[in-house]
Amino acid sequence: MCHTGAMQSRRGGTYIGGSYSLPEGMTPDVHYKKDIHCADCHTTGEKGMGDMQRRANCQDCHLEIEDAHAKSIHKNLDCAACHINELRGYQIVIWGPGKVSGKDNPFKKYSLYYGIQGPPILMKDQKGKWMAVKVFPHSVGNIKQEVQPSGKVMFRWPKGETRDPYYIVGTVNAPADNRHLLWIEIQQASHPFGKGRSCESCHKERQTSTSRWEYMDDQGSVNPFTGGYRILADSSGLRITDMKSDQPIVAASGYNLADFASWIYFRDRWQMPGDFSIKADKKKYRNYLDVSRKLNGQLRHLDEVFKVKDAKEKKKYTEAKGEALHSEGALQMLQDFRNKYHVK
Repeated sequence: MCHTGAMQSRRGGTYIGGSYSLPEGMTPDVHYKKDIHCADCHTTGEKGMGDMQRRANCQDCHLEIEDAHAKSIHKNLDCAACHINELRGYQIVIWGPGKVSGKDNPFKKYSLYYGIQGPPILMKDQKGKWMAVKVFPHSVGNIKQEVQPSGKVMFRWPKGETRDPYYIVGTVNAPADNRHLLWIEIQQASHPFGKGRSCESCHKERQTSTSRWEYMDDQGSVNPFTGGYRILADSSGLRITDMKSDQPIVAASGYNLADFASWIYFRDRWQMPGDFSIKADKKKYRNYLDVSRKLNGQLRHLDEVFKVKDAKEKKKYTEAKGEALHSEGALQMLQDFRNKYHVK
């Protein structure tokens, strides 16, 4: 009830989905649909409920799939990178003057830019493994000292205790609230798991993720407003672009736009260097894409065949299907299965 997602407002994931996502309506994690509870994977430590850690991994339940994946061309890709399709929750976070507990405060958190971002950007972790991440802009006003860009992607825990990166854009000036410190918040995505992404959704010249949001804070603006932006990532870096609101933003009495919507002054400033391209040999990619299409065609046929089979045969097919989808020898593996069960 309390932890329906992996800090769902910030990370934008959810396990239960539905009304327990922000905005509502997110598809539940496939494991939740199968009645697998949080504590089945995140067991309680010696210190009680405040000491929850993930003790299980995918291999505990999907041994054949993990073994096939470890030998495949995607072995340097973690499971979530392919099996998470969207992230909700915060899309922008601005810190500026406002009321906190009824009192004036220079650092009120305007985080209720709730929306949907997808598909997730893929990025390498500290060990070079590709993971799905949520990327969104941050700004904090009333900064006295000047802060320089970090120059490269940083990790909160370089040795890997967590896999969350970030990038400091640096301080910039705005019409109000002194200097503003900008950074790009980047958070590893863990839920919800669902159907795998298509080949085409990753293997493009440039990764593109789209964010759409609605401002829902009760401070700052006279009127509600909606908006969006795009995240572009390729060999020349990562950048947040096309930041816009769909309606004019009118500041309430006593507020400046820089307090709660400073992003309008820095639309093109959230950029960071690095190589975020997903490289693949074009000839090999075309061959694998052809295999993937043939495989999907055969699986659609087999889905219909085994839909009317008994539970034991359905289970065998589900296991074979999962292994084939993660194996380089998928077509031969599927043919062997068809021969074994005399399926034409």
